[in-house]
Formats: sequence, structure tokens, C-alpha cells
Amino acid sequence: MAQSIDSLEQLLQDKSLPTSERINLYDDLSWAYMNSDMQKSVAYGKKGLELVSQTTDEHMRATFYRNIGVAYYMGSVYDSAATYLGNALAIVERIGEERLEAVIHAAYGNLYQKQGLYRESIESYLKAVGYFEREKNLRETGKLYANIGGIYQMMINYDQALLYFGKARELAEQTDDKEGLAGVYTSLSDIYLYKDKTKAQSLHYAEEALRLFRESGNMHSENIALQTIAKIHHHHDDYANALPIAEEALRRANELGFPNLIAHSLIILSNIHLYQGHYDQCVEHAMKVLDNDSTDTNVLRNVYANLIRAHAHLGHADLTSLYLDHYRDVLDRYSSQDYQKAVSALEVKYEAEKKELKIYTLERQRRLYAWLGIAGAIILLCGLAFAVVRYRLAVSQRKLAEKEAIRLQQEKQLVAAQAALDSEAAERSRLAKDLHDGLGSMLSVVKLNLPQMKSGTVMGTIDVPRFQKALGMLDDSIQELRRVAHHMMPESLMRYGLKASLSDFCGAIPGVDFHYFGNEGRLPEQLEILIYRCIHELVNNALKHAEATHINVQFVQEPDRVSFTVQDDGIGFDQQMVTEGMGLRNIRQRVAAFQGNMDIYSSEHGTEIHVELELKPNEQV
Repeated sequence: MAQSIDSLEQLLQDKSLPTSERINLYDDLSWAYMNSDMQKSVAYGKKGLELVSQTTDEHMRATFYRNIGVAYYMGSVYDSAATYLGNALAIVERIGEERLEAVIHAAYGNLYQKQGLYRESIESYLKAVGYFEREKNLRETGKLYANIGGIYQMMINYDQALLYFGKARELAEQTDDKEGLAGVYTSLSDIYLYKDKTKAQSLHYAEEALRLFRESGNMHSENIALQTIAKIHHHHDDYANALPIAEEALRRANELGFPNLIAHSLIILSNIHLYQGHYDQCVEHAMKVLDNDSTDTNVLRNVYANLIRAHAHLGHADLTSLYLDHYRDVLDRYSSQDYQKAVSALEVKYEAEKKELKIYTLERQRRLYAWLGIAGAIILLCGLAFAVVRYRLAVSQRKLAEKEAIRLQQEKQLVAAQAALDSEAAERSRLAKDLHDGLGSMLSVVKLNLPQMKSGTVMGTIDVPRFQKALGMLDDSIQELRRVAHHMMPESLMRYGLKASLSDFCGAIPGVDFHYFGNEGRLPEQLEILIYRCIHELVNNALKHAEATHINVQFVQEPDRVSFTVQDDGIGFDQQMVTEGMGLRNIRQRVAAFQGNMDIYSSEHGTEIHVELELKPNEQV
């Protein structure tokens, strides 16, 4: 496309070029830059308009008005767009060019759609559809079907939208219109995202649309597809993928220079930062939206909603109140638009009919009053609806504040509990080391010295068994000391992790089976110690209190969570009648400190205790 545009611009340098060919070149260049550079598109359109005004070619004059109008609404300059499209429509209605008139009605449909005037947009599209259906122009008809489907999509009427998109897709495939098919895929992606909540299907359509737009070189629509992909990831809380794609969309939108594209890319980034809790960046991107395009009511509502919530979280009460007022003004303006349009349409219609049929003056006046009454009722209902919204917003903010207070309290409890666990782990490690290196070494020395004492002493027959028994008890004491020191802070846990340490522990106890599932990545030291202590305590409880003959220990490690289950065939207990002992209470407190859950299921056939702990990203080594 770039080479084609360059060659067209080079042809303009030829001073001997006939006027008619120069006019056609300006038309081609104005349209070629439509999706990539609004300023150049408008500039070439105005040069062509100036040149064609020296001729009697009304068709091309209307064409240039149409080109400039389309370029302006692509760049979100809606007032100028309406003016130029109005000039084009006036010419074609006068000269009777039905095809160009249909094209201009389609352009009006696009303009109204960007302004949020959905009823007017559908009316304009249907006027254009009538002509192209009569002419059997399948490609243009398919594009208009897609546009109408897009309006119903914005109105959340997905069934009607899917009906029109189905027609558009069929025609696009018949005519091999890849760009039209890509537009349908973009819309289907958005519908599946919000209607069926299926990420895979919506992402598939969006990525197909992006591929087709890139093949066709339509950078404007390619940017919209990128925005759609970013929204899909954001909708499913996949911020790691959403953020770089949204940033790429913003970078390309800035290169293209279309304010509406820039505004939509910025608001997507603002939304992502808001839900990530990055409130300063949320505010920064939202404020940039206002600098680029503040004409789209839907974007404005999103901007002020983000500013309200971000400043509320940041503790900026004055700014929260200010943007709440702005949000209310946008809602008031939005809710009154239909009323204002209805009143204006009635006044125009009334004046026209008064000139032709004065006999119906009183009847028309009564109808006008009736419409005004209905419009007034609508405004009243909108006011009540806004009051309800404002009240709910206040309630929501209060609940958010309460949740934040609860969260801070839980964080304090978590810090305290983790500090206690750290202290306990350190103390256990110190005691284990003292027992093993201090008392254990002393007992070993005693054991080495006793045989030497025996060799230099004559012992009676009765003393020999006693001496041997003392040596045996000393061996048992050394082994028991090592076992206690090992379980206080197992060396295998520190060196090799949970699988090895739990295997050693369970393997040393008859009737205890251990099963390990999942990857064997190391967990944070605090978490590994917590899990080991909990399983140690639960197995000991089952042996001491449940009279169990068989105990099954199962540990599962997944990328985002870990869980373990201790199941025995003991006598069980009635959870409603029996109060949990100190051991179970300690386990509950430790699990709660790591934001985990513990469930107990007990009957006369045995007891099963299940603990589940979530892992934060990058928490596995």
C-alpha cells in the first residue's frame, strides 16, 4: 500500500497531467490515507474539492465532500464531518445519483454510531442497504449488515446482532471480502466475551481479525482488533497479557493520530491499572483520554467512573467528589439526548406541516404537548434512576471501605502470625541444634568412655548384665534424642524439601502410607515448615487419639496451590459434641495465617482432614 501511495504522489508532480486525471489522483489519495493519516486525507480531499470546483463535475464534487466528511469522523471531528456529509448529500439528491447517495447514507450511519446516536445510525444504514440489495451488490450489503449488527451489539441486543453478523459473514465469505470478514470476527469476539463468557472462542475470533486486518493493511481496524484482544485478557484477569497488548495498541494509535483510537486505548489501560490496584497510573491514563477525545459519551462515563474509584482508593476526597459531579453531568446529558432529539424532530415536522396543512394545527399542537409530557416523564424517571445509581455508588464505596479495613486487619494478623511462626521455627532450629550437637555429643562421649571403664575394672557376674543394659539404654537415648532433634527441624526438609522429609517421617511409622502428586519445586521455607508441622501433628493425633491402624497421607503440589490430606481408619469423633484440642486449633491458626482453608470430615469409620493453600505467582522455586 505504501508503494502505491508513493507512486500516486509522484504522479502529481507531473505538471502536464490533465485536470480530470489529477482530480482522480486526489480522490484516490484522499481515500488511501483514510485509515492511516486523517490530516493527509483531509488535505488531499480539499485540494481535489478546490480543483473540481473549477469544473461542472457535480459527482466528483460530492465525492470529495464525502471523503472529507469520512476522514473527519474517523478522526473524531464530528461537527466538521456532519457539515461535509450534509453538503455531499444535498448535491446527490439534486443530481439524482442513487449509488453515491447510498454511500453517503452509510457514512452518516458510521458518524451517528461514533456519536452514540444508535437509532439514527440504523435508519441511515437501512437506507443504504435498500439500494445495494436492489443492485445485488453482495460485498457492500454484507458490510452494512455488519454495521447494523454492531449497533445492536452496542445496545446489548446480542440475538439481533448475531442475526445480522451471520448474514454479513455469509456474504463476506461468498465475495472473499477478507477485511469485511475480519470486521465480523472482531464483533463476534466481543459478543462471545460478554454473552457466553468464553475466553478461548472470543480470543480466537479477535486473533483471526487481527491477522486479516494486517494482511489487508488496514491499520485503523488492526488497532481496534488489538484493543479487543487486550480487553479479552483484561476481562479474564489475565493482566500479564492484557497490559503489553494495550500498550502496543496505544503506541500504534498515537502513530496513526486518530483521537478516538487513542482514547479507547487509553481507557483500556486505565481499566487494567484500576483492577490491578495501580491507582496513580489509572488516573494518569484516564486524564489523557480527556485530552484526546471527550466526545464519546460511553468513554466519558468510563473515564469518570475510573477517576472516582481511583481517587477514592487514594484517599482524595475532594477529587472523588469533583469527578462524581462530572459523572452525574455526563449521565444527565446522556439521558436527555433522546428527549432533545425528539423535541427537535417534532418542531421541524410541525413547522413543515403547518405550511402545507394549516387545518391540522391544533391537532399537531396537542400531539406535541403529549410528546413533551412523555419526554418530561422520561426525564423524571432518568432523574430517579440517577438518584438510585448515586445511592448504590455511595453504598458500594462504604462497602469497599469496610472491606479495605477488614483486609488491613487481616494483613496485621497475618504479619503477627507469620512472625510467630518464624520465631517458632528459629527456636525449634536452635533447640534441635543444641540437642544434636550438645547433648547428643555428650551422650556419645559417655558411650565411648563406658567400655574403657569396663576394661579396667573387674565386674561381678551380676553387674555385667546391668552394664550391658545401661549401654543399651544409652544407645536408645541417643537414638531418641536424634529422632526428637530431627523432627524438631528435619535436616532432609532443609536440604531436599517436603517430599523427602515427609517420606522419611511417614516411612518411619508402621501403618502410615505417603503419596506425593505434582511437581517437586521448592516452596518458601516458612510454608514448607508449616506443612511439615501440620502433617506431623495430624499423624501424631491419629496415632494417639483415634486408635488408627492405618493412616494415609496425600500431598498435591500444583502451580497455583498446594493441598494435603491426612486420612485414618480410627474411631472418629462428633464435631458438634467434641471441642477441638490445642493441636487442631494450632493447625487452624497456622493455616489461616497463610490464607488457607482446613476442612474436617469425621465419622465412626475414621477421620479425614484436608488443608488447601493458595500460592502466589513465582512462589515456587
